[in-house]
Amino acid sequence: MPLFSRPEYQIGRGETPESRVEVPFFVAFMVFSSVALLVFHLYVRDEALTIALAVSMVIFAITFLRVELGVYFLIVCMLLSPEIDAGPLGMGQRSLNLRYDDILIVVVFGGVLVKQAFEGENRLWRPSPINAGIAAYYLVCILSTLLALRRSLPLFEANKQATAFVMLKMAEFYMVFLLVGSAIRDARQIRRLLVPFFLVALVVAVYAISSRLSAVERVSAPFEKGGTEPNTLGGYLVIVICLAAALFTQAPTRKTRTIALVIAALGFFPLLYTLSRASYVALVAALLGLGVVARKPLLVAGIVVLLLLSPIIMPGDVQERVLGTFQPQGEAVRVAGLDTGITVDKSTHERLYVWQKVAYNLHFWPWLGGGVCWARVLDSQYARVLIETGLIGFIAFLFMQWRLLRTSLEAYRWSGDWVGRSIGLAAFASTIGLMVHSLGTISFLIVRVMEPFWLLMGLVVVVRALAIEDYVRTKEENHAREHAALAQGAGAESAA
Repeated sequence: MPLFSRPEYQIGRGETPESRVEVPFFVAFMVFSSVALLVFHLYVRDEALTIALAVSMVIFAITFLRVELGVYFLIVCMLLSPEIDAGPLGMGQRSLNLRYDDILIVVVFGGVLVKQAFEGENRLWRPSPINAGIAAYYLVCILSTLLALRRSLPLFEANKQATAFVMLKMAEFYMVFLLVGSAIRDARQIRRLLVPFFLVALVVAVYAISSRLSAVERVSAPFEKGGTEPNTLGGYLVIVICLAAALFTQAPTRKTRTIALVIAALGFFPLLYTLSRASYVALVAALLGLGVVARKPLLVAGIVVLLLLSPIIMPGDVQERVLGTFQPQGEAVRVAGLDTGITVDKSTHERLYVWQKVAYNLHFWPWLGGGVCWARVLDSQYARVLIETGLIGFIAFLFMQWRLLRTSLEAYRWSGDWVGRSIGLAAFASTIGLMVHSLGTISFLIVRVMEPFWLLMGLVVVVRALAIEDYVRTKEENHAREHAALAQGAGAESAA
C-alpha cells in the first residue's frame, strides 16, 4: 500500500506488519463513519454540519495512517480556515469567532494518540524543557481562575463564558505543540513539513498584497470576521520571515539561499502595509537576535543600514504611521504622576495607560491576580498576565519564555543538520520577536500567531531530540570501536 511505502511508516509490533493491522482498522472506521454520517444527517438535516463532520472523520482516518498528512491539514487550516461569528460573549460583548481548525486540532491530536496506541507507545508526548514551562504557567492560570470563582468577583462573574473559551484556546495552542512533537519523527519529515508551511505563507502574502492593491488601508489575514486585525498578520509574518531568514543563513547552496530570500521578501512587503508598529519593532528585534546568535555581522549591519535609510526608502504610509506616534496635539504621557512633556497618539497612549490598570489591580490581588479574563486587556500581553495571574503568574510566564529560548538555542547548537539548525534559530528569533510584539498586543493569545508559533516550537523539540539521539548513537559507536580495538590488541598479545 502506498501509504506504507516509506520506512518510517513500517514500524511493526513483533512479527506483525503495521499495514496488516492498520488497514483493516481504517476500512472498518470508514464503514462505521459512513453509517454514522447517514444517521446524523437524517436526524439533524444540516448539510454544512454533515460535511464538516465527514471531513473531520476523513482527516482523523488519514492521520491514523499517516500522521504527517494530518499535520499538513492543520498547517493549511491555521491561516486559511474560515471564521464563524458565534455572537457576543462576556461583559464586553466581544464577538466569539469559531474556526474549523479549533475542531481539527482535536481531531488530529486524537488520530496521533490512536496511532501511538497501535505502535505501542507508552508516552503521550515527547519530553522537553518546554513542557515544564507550559505546565507551570497553565497551572497558575487554572489556580488563579478558581480563586476568582471562589471570590465571586462581579466583573469576573460577567466573563465566565469568555474565561472558559480563553482557557480552551490556550490548551489548543499547547496541544499543537504536543502533537507536532509526537507526530514528527525525523529530519525528512521536517523538510517536507516546511513545504506546506511556506505555501500557506505565500497564499497569505499574495492575499495581503492584492488587498493593498484594492485600496485597503491596512492589510490583514484572509477570512477574518468582525473587522481586520493587522497586528495578527504582522505577528504571523514575523514568524515566516524569521524562518526564511534562518534558512538563508544556514543553507549550503546558493539556490536554497535565493529561495529563502524570496520568501522573506514576499513576507516583508505585506508586513509593511499592516502599518503595525509593534510588528515593525518585533521584526527588527527578531532579526537582530538571529544575526547575533548566528554570528552574521553582515545581517546585523544590513538591518542597521535599513533603519538609517528608512526615512528615505520606506513608503509614505509607513513613514506617516511611524512618525504619527508622537503628535503635538496628542495625549500627554505621565510617569509616576509627573508630566514628561511627551504627547502621543491615542493608540500608543492606551498601551501606556494599561500599566496604570496593572498597578491598581496589583494593589488588591498581587500574587495570583483576578483570574483569567478578569479585565479585558488587549494592549499588552504582559499587562494582561499581571492583571489576570499576578506576580506568580508573571514569573511563570517569563519562565516559560526562558525555556522556549533555551530549548531553541540547544536545537540550533546541537543539530548537525542545516535544516535543524535553521528551525532552532528561527524559533529563537521568533520568540524574541513575539516577546517584543507582546508589549503592544496580546500576541500569546492570538490564534493565528500562536498556532504557527507552537508548531515551530514542536519542530524544535524534534530537532533537539534527534540531535541527542545522534550524539548518543555516535558515542556508543565510538565506544564499541574502542572496545573492539582493545579486544583485538589483547588477542594479538595472547597469540604472541
